[in-house]
Amino acid sequence: MPDENLYERGSGANPAVDEAAWLILGPALRGEPSLILETQPTWTAEAARTLRDLITGDNADEGPRKFLSKLQDQLVAAPNTVIALAAELLCVQVLPLSNITPETKRTRVKTVLSWANPPLHLPATIDSALGAGGTFHGGAGFNIRIWQQVVWLTQFIEEWWASSFEERQRALHDPWAFRDLTDRVQGGWEPAMRTSLLALVWPGYFDSVVKEADRQRIRAAFAHHLGPFGDADDADLDHDLWSIRQAVQEPGQPRVDWYAEPYLSAWSGLAAPRKHVEGRRAWLVRTGQGGAQLADAWRDDEFVSLPATNLRLALETATEASIRGAVDAGYTHLDYAQRLQLTQADQAFILRMNPDDIVLTLVADNAQIGYVSGDPSWSDTEGSRLRRAVEWLPELVAKAELPEPVPGMLDKQGDVVELTAGLDALTALVERLTDRPVDDDMVEPDDDTARFPSAVSIPPATDDLAASLHMPREVLQEWLDVLGDRRQLVFYGPPGTGKTFVAEALGRHVVGSDTNHLRTVQFHPSYAYEDFFEGLRPTVEDGNVTYQVVPGPLRKLVAEATTPGNESRPYVLVIDEMNRANLAKVFGELYYLLEYRDQSISLQYSSDSDFRLPKNLFIIGTMNTLDRSISMVDAAIRRRFPFVELHPSVDPVSGVLSAYLAAQGTDDRRARLLDALNAGIDERDLQIGPSYLMKHSAREHSGMERIWKYDILPLLDDHFYGARTPEQIRAQFGLDALLARLNGTPVGPVDVIVEPDVVVSVDAIAGDEESADS
Repeated sequence: MPDENLYERGSGANPAVDEAAWLILGPALRGEPSLILETQPTWTAEAARTLRDLITGDNADEGPRKFLSKLQDQLVAAPNTVIALAAELLCVQVLPLSNITPETKRTRVKTVLSWANPPLHLPATIDSALGAGGTFHGGAGFNIRIWQQVVWLTQFIEEWWASSFEERQRALHDPWAFRDLTDRVQGGWEPAMRTSLLALVWPGYFDSVVKEADRQRIRAAFAHHLGPFGDADDADLDHDLWSIRQAVQEPGQPRVDWYAEPYLSAWSGLAAPRKHVEGRRAWLVRTGQGGAQLADAWRDDEFVSLPATNLRLALETATEASIRGAVDAGYTHLDYAQRLQLTQADQAFILRMNPDDIVLTLVADNAQIGYVSGDPSWSDTEGSRLRRAVEWLPELVAKAELPEPVPGMLDKQGDVVELTAGLDALTALVERLTDRPVDDDMVEPDDDTARFPSAVSIPPATDDLAASLHMPREVLQEWLDVLGDRRQLVFYGPPGTGKTFVAEALGRHVVGSDTNHLRTVQFHPSYAYEDFFEGLRPTVEDGNVTYQVVPGPLRKLVAEATTPGNESRPYVLVIDEMNRANLAKVFGELYYLLEYRDQSISLQYSSDSDFRLPKNLFIIGTMNTLDRSISMVDAAIRRRFPFVELHPSVDPVSGVLSAYLAAQGTDDRRARLLDALNAGIDERDLQIGPSYLMKHSAREHSGMERIWKYDILPLLDDHFYGARTPEQIRAQFGLDALLARLNGTPVGPVDVIVEPDVVVSVDAIAGDEESADS
């Protein structure tokens, strides 16, 4: 049933849904008879007001029954116009959802129509429209907030007909005028439903991206398309998203899908804009002495509460000061610290908690999660006087399955704890839990999908990894297993054993193609906590010097690793020359987190928020035993890091040079030369590693001479200082002397060292210039 406005409306991600929606919305917005009643319109201000009155206020059913069961009782005496309107609003609500089957959509709407007297029937055109597929995944908001979204639609209808004829006509021909009219809806705020309606009425201008956080991230990621004056903080988010799509949409190509690559990777890893976090929060509310019995009452009667036994307060006019005064007056028998804790909990519950916030409580080893759906109110029930209505999810979640960074925040003290730092992770979890509709008895479950982020796994060692390191794959796999179990590892040994090269190679193997998930830092004697984690740094603002907390490499990497969507992706931090720093000074309170990854602690410079090391962060350190014996390393570090020795005389390092030379098609003379050198060095930690002789320059005699002159002999001079003269050292360890002993008689150096012309990639050599020093 094409309409003259169809071309002006444009086309969205699913043109079939666009046309199906207009079958209902076109006549409704023009005031024409509906397809269901045929002879009269249903989208009238009177019908909308009647429907809202029947399902809200004194008629609201806040019990645990399913949505359609409640709605049936509420509409039992309603006229057919109101029942038809309810069915059409459910059509609009459910039509674009891709996570609900067509049969479920039809069943929901037909069930409502069956309550009419006489029963109403679903027109074939709408029946077909409900099978047109979807444009977005409804997630939690569209599965457990149906009645709120229906109420918002009734408010929109009233606002529509309260507008002048000229305003309505302009809204039917101008998408931005229609948008402005929806923003005038009073009495409730359902941003997801509002965005969905915009996309149904004007699909060519508004995307079916209904999550506010996702919308903000998309704009932030592509703000450069807004021109030289583009600003991701501009107020007109709808228009910015339209402008961005106009810029990236290729002519003649399918409509841009922000949830598909390459677009998804560009925005999904961004942190949610701060103003989104401020507008919506997440909370932990503890049951206190009520325990599991109180949690069951919360769940059965759909609320959350605080005891507030002696609190006397007018909630409508409450302020922080009035709450503090009411606590001081009602709890004189408690000391100051106890009253302060009560004040903080009551202030958060009354003033900062809002409808649509996520709320969580703990029941033994499980978490009970829901949405706040009401304002604070008083009850006569002892032990739970101060209440808020909550829509609880139908199933509990094991604490072990809660996403990062939520588990580490559950140890915070208090009866009401803000978890907003984990809001995005909790929102994603709730949406996974509600992938299948759960609000009415007639719903059929969709195909199961992954409910929780997959556990972080380290890929097994490969033949390519073994070949690149010239080490047995079995040994590498053992190291990877230890790293997977403990989340941290240290390679230690004398110079030239390839510690840094091995650490970074394993790090690249762990992160795979996400090479930006690997960071390397190098410690030194002046390195401190403020350099490594976070510290105060001076900045100049308006000519004045101020100090602010600046994150270091570890804090930055943790922020990336805990960004929603990254929880199952591994991140690796390589700490080179770890034992050259004062480790107790560098790590500070992080020592605790290295041992207890499932716990959190307060920080020196950010004491207002707890911090934890996520399980998807792996730390690989290196220690050069020539600089400082590991026997002098802080015992706390020794307990927290498994130590792996890389020593020239111990496998697998002892076989690296021979394996490398074999891979290059070269004989083993350099390996025998290294063995001869180390055989004369009595100090174990001074023995020379193979990477010195794996340099590209080692293929030529002149290169070998430079290696001996500038790398090896200076190490020996330092070691034997005062015990042997330089002449004695060169007589025993000089290149010519070793070659002579190795071959039995003095031999011309070129005849011994120069090898067949072999093309060697410098990047592939395990002992490059940098790793030789470690």
